[in-house]
Amino acid sequence: MEKYEYCENIIKESSQSFYKAFSLLEEKKAHAVYAIYAFCRTADDAVDIDKNIEKINQLKTDVKSTFEGVVPKAPLFEALYETIMRYPSNVAPYLDLLDGMRDDYYNKPIKTEKEFDEYCYKAASTVGIMLLPVLASKNYKSDSKKLKGVAIELGKAMQITNILRDVRDDLMRDRVYFPDELLEQFGVNIEITRTGLVTPEWRTLMEHYIEIAKEKYQIFYDHIDLFDKDAMYPTYVAAKFYEGILDVIRRKGYTNINRRYHVGNIRKYFMMKKAKKELKKRGLSE
Repeated sequence: MEKYEYCENIIKESSQSFYKAFSLLEEKKAHAVYAIYAFCRTADDAVDIDKNIEKINQLKTDVKSTFEGVVPKAPLFEALYETIMRYPSNVAPYLDLLDGMRDDYYNKPIKTEKEFDEYCYKAASTVGIMLLPVLASKNYKSDSKKLKGVAIELGKAMQITNILRDVRDDLMRDRVYFPDELLEQFGVNIEITRTGLVTPEWRTLMEHYIEIAKEKYQIFYDHIDLFDKDAMYPTYVAAKFYEGILDVIRRKGYTNINRRYHVGNIRKYFMMKKAKKELKKRGLSE
């Protein structure tokens, strides 16, 4: 199987939202996004599905080797090597992501809001940083500090969204991402939450995180002009699709402890039209 086809199949099977958005990119950029996503998904699956820390260790060895020019004979790393040659970057965010996966494997407790923030950075902001050389290639060198800040906020917004979307499954595997100090502050009893009972305390906690995530999404929307012109719309749409999950959770009365919510295809269609109008109004789209 051709290396980019291998990576494309991974994103197509794992995230219809991301695939629908980033397949709008021109071919080389789309291939680069698929390669980066495939690496991240492979790392995530090593923990969530395979529960194999040795796979994380091997990924660390292989990605370091790839950045050094010694490419493992595997379509994932062949595609990733071609990507980093075409869109130069560094290995740091890849290693940070794997550190986050390691924390997940060992079920590292999250006690404080600072630790929660650090976890979101490792799990998702790293991905945004990996994508910057592809999606913001023109400003990556000249304004990398500002761009990195925007990518970090978007990544945290998306990770909070992931946590709220997947909370039921995480509770079933005894994984709690909400910091202990915040559960205490809002009076949320995790054992009651496991029963599926939606309490006023749970609703307040959910609304707290939805507002935080939406503020971070807005930072990204406000700075979309920093991205390459041909990447603005696909990236904007990807963020809107993800933010839409929060709106569904809110609309469904914070019953995300009973089912996993997503944005349907009809809703995505209208979100894409609205995104185009918003960008056009700002002079960022034809």
